[in-house]
Amino acid sequence: MVGNPALTGFTAPKILWLRANEPARYEKCRHILLPKDYIRYRLTGEYAGEVSDASGTLLFDVKNRRWSKDLIDRLGIDSSWLPRISESQEITGHLSAAAAEFIPLRKGTPVVGGAGDQAAGAVGTGVVSAGLLSASMGTSGVIFAASGSPQTDPRGRVHTMCHAVPETWCVFGCMLSAGGSLQWLRNMLLSHEMEQLLRRKKDPGVLYERLIEQAQQAPAGAEHLFFLPYLTGERCPHPDPNARGTFIGLTPRHQQSHLIRSVLEGITFGMREQVAIMRSMGLNVDQVRASGGGARSPFWRQLQADMYEAPVVTINVSEGAALGAAILAGVGTGVWKTVAQATTAIIKIQHRSSPHKIRAAQYAKLYRTYAALYPALQNVFPMLAGDAC
Repeated sequence: MVGNPALTGFTAPKILWLRANEPARYEKCRHILLPKDYIRYRLTGEYAGEVSDASGTLLFDVKNRRWSKDLIDRLGIDSSWLPRISESQEITGHLSAAAAEFIPLRKGTPVVGGAGDQAAGAVGTGVVSAGLLSASMGTSGVIFAASGSPQTDPRGRVHTMCHAVPETWCVFGCMLSAGGSLQWLRNMLLSHEMEQLLRRKKDPGVLYERLIEQAQQAPAGAEHLFFLPYLTGERCPHPDPNARGTFIGLTPRHQQSHLIRSVLEGITFGMREQVAIMRSMGLNVDQVRASGGGARSPFWRQLQADMYEAPVVTINVSEGAALGAAILAGVGTGVWKTVAQATTAIIKIQHRSSPHKIRAAQYAKLYRTYAALYPALQNVFPMLAGDAC
């Protein structure tokens, strides 16, 4: 029905928490809006939402792209509090005279549905049809796949939601410390250099290049040194707040280059876990479009291609979510007929990395070891978190 497990980050658990813990505030509630939809209300006076963001409330029938009356009634939530729902490219209101006094747009300017961050980012990178995935590495790491039907993982390891494209759905997962793990390593190993750069008002991001240069000095697999990137717990595919970052397999022969490479490989193995789940659900992986920190380095792009066993490309877009929102607005106002037409016109491939047959086979073997580590440590992590003794 809702396509996702009941995690705390979704809207429905927050509503129930408010009712149980702050009943006086709950009694004053008359409308429930997601953040961007509240902005829409301030711009247009309309209580409206759209399918991609509504999918993350845990109150939405993802398959049929509408509010789930059955679940809303079971939870005892007043359905009149929820906004009307449109497709992401549909016009949902027009700029009011009051709003036009504060922003440089004309009264009556149409406002379309828009999209949640991941769906908008996927539109902005052209991931709008089956077979295409995006791999975005910021602090967190997200794998996002488009699908022509609502595919769900029975174990709830990844999320299934409505895409911002009509009659299209998406499956995505988010690991919490992707680029965040590499940032932690940089801060640990290169703290003095960082201080010098910051003192001179220079960007410390250049230090990532030094780390990647060192990583290339170690062999693939870092001589069987593994890193679990659970520095802040984990979300997908292991929803476990007690999970902890871990180096496993250290020996006297390991040097700094091995540690750096194991961190890069551990992050990418974590992303591969999501790709593997999507393949197990029957989703094709024809091409992966990389963005964020993992897309800037040719070495890391090749590492991803070898681990995902799929071509990894970069495109001529750096602000995918902002572009995605603009594309939806353009389709809604007639600039383009469809989202696919718009992305074909705008988005171009710049670089392509194809899997290296021998390294891909090597990483497939190493991945089996990596995938066995979390289950082996799952019962130990609560002890490290202080919840057990």
